[in-house]
Amino acid sequence: MLKLNKILLILIIFSFAILLSAETSGEYGFQLLKIASGPEGAAQAGTGAFSSGEAYAFMLNPTAGLFAKQRVISIAQNYWIFDTKLNSAGYINTNGKTAFGVAYRYLDYGKLENRTDTGELIGEFHPMDLVFSLNFGYRITPNQYAGINVNALYEKIDTASSYGYTFDLGYTYLTLIQGQKFSAAIKNLGQTSAMENETVDLPISFELGAIQEFEINTIKLSSEIKMIKHIDDDEFRAVIGTKIELNRVLDLKLGYKLNFDAESFTAGFGINLKKIALDYAYVPFEYNVDDVHVIGLSYKF
Repeated sequence: MLKLNKILLILIIFSFAILLSAETSGEYGFQLLKIASGPEGAAQAGTGAFSSGEAYAFMLNPTAGLFAKQRVISIAQNYWIFDTKLNSAGYINTNGKTAFGVAYRYLDYGKLENRTDTGELIGEFHPMDLVFSLNFGYRITPNQYAGINVNALYEKIDTASSYGYTFDLGYTYLTLIQGQKFSAAIKNLGQTSAMENETVDLPISFELGAIQEFEINTIKLSSEIKMIKHIDDDEFRAVIGTKIELNRVLDLKLGYKLNFDAESFTAGFGINLKKIALDYAYVPFEYNVDDVHVIGLSYKF
């Protein structure tokens, strides 16, 4: 087990060093991979995977599905900026020892005008992104968890298109302090085909998080802070999120994004009715950019 711990530590340090030294040149695509799919993650600024009841929480961290013994199917409608729409659906089956999940994300940009260099309108085109994901999580020891996502990608802009695959690797460690976890994830490692003879680079990212949960009578509080470094961005970013569960019926969620260009506070709520959960997230943008609304529905078997 000590050998396994050393291997995991070496992989994390090596990947982090690559991201720190990488230059942000090239044409980066598949930005859908950087958007939180469900309302729970969106309401908590991209955190909350480990307290989430959504089937696609593993998209935030590949180990997240291991922390709830359940079978869940979830759907979400994300009204994204500039009248674009993001649809998501997922299913996960977990027993705490292993977890298997499947999900898809479809980003519809709507119809856009196609103009020549002189501004002449010559038609319309309908860009879109599609991601299909498979997840497997495994409890290595009582306090160590590992997971992997395998993603198939497709992106279309006008008549040009690209496809590819990515892997997400996740690791979570439970400390000796009750309710405390540390997590790490490397996302979007993979390869894509060229689009009109130009290579499409992936938005590889590295994430480190700390999670703390408290429970007082019928109130449960979950908080997370996460550091993020995207290879297509020179800036370090951080996100903070909190979820308050009241009597296992009402959830209140808040989040804050640090060092983001047009985003800061996020918020949302959830209502749990036995096997059905309804969630909503609100993500405001600055600079006259449309605010984002996310609605989700989950059913627990």
